[in-house]
Amino acid sequence: MLLRRFHALAALTMVAAALTAILQTTATAQTYPSKPLRIIVPFPPGGPTDMVARAVGQKLHERWGQPVLVENRPGGSTIIGVEMVVKSPPDGYTLLLGSNSLALNRYLIAKVPYDIERDIAPVILVAKISNALVVHPSVPVHDLRQFIAYAKANPGKLTYGSTGLGTATHLFAELFSNMTGVQMVHIPYKGTGPAVIDLISGEINLMFDSLSTVIANAKAGKVRVIGLTNSKRSTSAPEMPTLHELGLTGYEATGWFGIAAPAKVPAEIIDRLNREIDSIIRQPDMAARLVQIGSDVVGGPPEDFRAFIQSETQKWGKVIRDANIKPE
Repeated sequence: MLLRRFHALAALTMVAAALTAILQTTATAQTYPSKPLRIIVPFPPGGPTDMVARAVGQKLHERWGQPVLVENRPGGSTIIGVEMVVKSPPDGYTLLLGSNSLALNRYLIAKVPYDIERDIAPVILVAKISNALVVHPSVPVHDLRQFIAYAKANPGKLTYGSTGLGTATHLFAELFSNMTGVQMVHIPYKGTGPAVIDLISGEINLMFDSLSTVIANAKAGKVRVIGLTNSKRSTSAPEMPTLHELGLTGYEATGWFGIAAPAKVPAEIIDRLNREIDSIIRQPDMAARLVQIGSDVVGGPPEDFRAFIQSETQKWGKVIRDANIKPE
């Protein structure tokens, strides 16, 4: 009898504790936000992710009346900034402006100090960044069919630049090679600037470059666009066809960025952040800013962003393994 009473009392205590936790979480969510927020950008100031973080932060400040501070924490292939978010209290006051590296680093870095699926709560996929396959005008091709034929007739002679080993621009080319069977020589650079300079001068033959850079150089006749890497045409350049529609069926390789939070942030707070930011990025002025940097608004619920990260992880993990790219 006493044992049964003890078990019953223990069960009631557990129920009471659970109800208390639920009530506390609900109360926290109802008063959120009650203090300044911060968005961690794991890149230097001035880039597209930094610009988006500051624009979203300003809009949240206008809506909520709380300051939203943007902190740039570059380094370690974004690991420094991401780890900072992962180790922050799960209260919704520290957010991450993440990118492709969330899906790539587990394959490219030997010891990543966090697990994205376990330690990060996706909030919203903000936008996808358009890229394009571009060649120097000296390459005697004008469309995808000609490019593939020329590359196969000259195996190992075409050189392509990237922003570094294992970066998105490198992997976009590897996926292209896998799907077409062409053999090209990879020339890694330390950033976009040096690679673009060498492309324009003819030191390298081609590159998978961001659309914001491509448009200006293409109009000036410095590069020739073969096709976009998106599966659909970009709002930034609707006249440019995609490699997919030109015949490379199923090819899609885009940059992207989205908002995430530490794991265990209450679902009510994640949902509120999602609703507010989804509304913000669909406003005409925000959509126009994204178009200016060659991006298209995505949005959607947190579950969609989580599924997207998982699909990107699987897709690019295979490309990395096939290319025999070893973790550093």
